[in-house]
Amino acid sequence: MQASFVAIALAALLAVASAETQAEDLVHNSVYGFAVAAPDFPKQTDAGISVTPLAFNGPLDGGKAPSCNVQIQNMGWTLSAFRTQSLGQFKALGLTLKSETPRKIGAKDALLLVSSGHDVTLESLAVQVGQSIYLLTCLSPTDQFDKYEPVFKRVVDSFALTP
Repeated sequence: MQASFVAIALAALLAVASAETQAEDLVHNSVYGFAVAAPDFPKQTDAGISVTPLAFNGPLDGGKAPSCNVQIQNMGWTLSAFRTQSLGQFKALGLTLKSETPRKIGAKDALLLVSSGHDVTLESLAVQVGQSIYLLTCLSPTDQFDKYEPVFKRVVDSFALTP
């Protein structure tokens, strides 16, 4: 009797817990067949500090792996200042800007930059949120970029700001 009460109580708790985590709150991976809630760590808002709240790494291929991450850069820059700074960094690092495309994330202006150099190609989406730049970057070895570009496009196109 006591064991069945514990089982019923546990089932009720699990039902409540799963109801609290909605499907849209989960990060889904259809390749490996799992979903997980992204952790809600405290928000970093200190000026001059950046944080990477989300990072994904793909499989090694020839000793190199594709990756995507979201970085919050709390530098107090506008999107225009971020663009200027990025172009200067590309030049200093020996990267070449391949394309620059204005985008919208909701009602906010955004910028999609594709750059390459040193056997790496990067696709970066930047949007200003308050005093921060939210930067989604996907990268891969240049010789593998065509293979991963459809994956990167899906990731970039899915990026949205939430309230």
